[in-house]
Amino acid sequence: MALGLIARIRGERETVGIDVGHYSIKYVKVYHDANGKRIVREVDLEPVPAGSIINGLIQRRDSDDLAADNGGKKEKDGFDKLGEAFSRLMLRHQIDENVDVVASVNCGAGEGGVLVDRLTIKVPKNGNEDAIIVQTAQSRPPFDDQENVLDYEVVSREGDEVKVNVVAAKSAMLDSWAQFFTRKGIKLSALDVDIFGLLNAFVMTASDEDRKKTTAIFNIGDSKMSVGFIQDGAFHSVRSMNGGSLNVIINKLSSSLDISAEKCHEMFEKNDLKVIDDVAISVLEDAMDVAFEELMSQITFGIRYHSSAEDARPLERILIGGGGATVPGLLEYIAEKTGIETGSVNPFRSVECDSSVVDKDGMSIALSNIYAPALGLAMRKF
Repeated sequence: MALGLIARIRGERETVGIDVGHYSIKYVKVYHDANGKRIVREVDLEPVPAGSIINGLIQRRDSDDLAADNGGKKEKDGFDKLGEAFSRLMLRHQIDENVDVVASVNCGAGEGGVLVDRLTIKVPKNGNEDAIIVQTAQSRPPFDDQENVLDYEVVSREGDEVKVNVVAAKSAMLDSWAQFFTRKGIKLSALDVDIFGLLNAFVMTASDEDRKKTTAIFNIGDSKMSVGFIQDGAFHSVRSMNGGSLNVIINKLSSSLDISAEKCHEMFEKNDLKVIDDVAISVLEDAMDVAFEELMSQITFGIRYHSSAEDARPLERILIGGGGATVPGLLEYIAEKTGIETGSVNPFRSVECDSSVVDKDGMSIALSNIYAPALGLAMRKF
């Protein structure tokens, strides 16, 4: 039920978080009362048609190419297919005009990803801080691309040094996503980054004690991996990876054991190797360990990035979010290789939900981590 005018005057709000990944669109609606209480009212997901999004970019083709491919009859491109999937989701969830909507784009090192890094910049006394930060960032790779749109957040100031988190995204990519949501009739309150949604889901649902631990949160999705760091109870930094995703495991199992992607996803979601019933468990474990080695190289890269920061403290915990959270044996493998406590984000265990969202047993760990970025987006109150 939509919130009326009186409810909004009292300070009540509803926010919808929409996380569009390479594998599925995740939807979460959160009710915010006037006193800061939050209740999850709706969750849902819709599969993304294969090939609609590649490397974070909606796949569009020139109109001439579309017509020429089929004798003048227009074929659907990724924009069309993704739009149809989104429409199916919206048929199940009408978004009232008073509802705030936050959508996310990929944090990734590729062409279609959002780049995030921490820089230390010297700003002379009485200098134009904003201009100096932007100009300095634009002079350093990978932020020196003229097609990037830059934004930044000041983390701290000490003397003439300013520490900032710089965010860069291709203007064409942002325009494409903004155009997509506009065409679907969605008025966005904000366009965010998936890893920030995941970090917010953790910060908003974790205990004070858990937030104080220096924590690395890896978002392992179908085609992307990124990591965010929490230190002293607050966001510290983010890093995107060039490799590492569920596709690493899927490709290994497909090439060596002829296991389909659909069967792999079923195994991940159920966290059960026995889903693959025509391959010996020992053979399956050996193949997955080989894939884990490649994932581990990216996780190690992320950990080294954090440890190289001047103000970094030793990691106390690693948390896995996204589809990677329930890959059988992965968390144990990471813990063994790093010697660091490893678990999953699983934010829905700590947030109140309507009875229509979860039953008495609660939400599965797999779904909790898949929905986590969208939940983090929806936890924002405007």
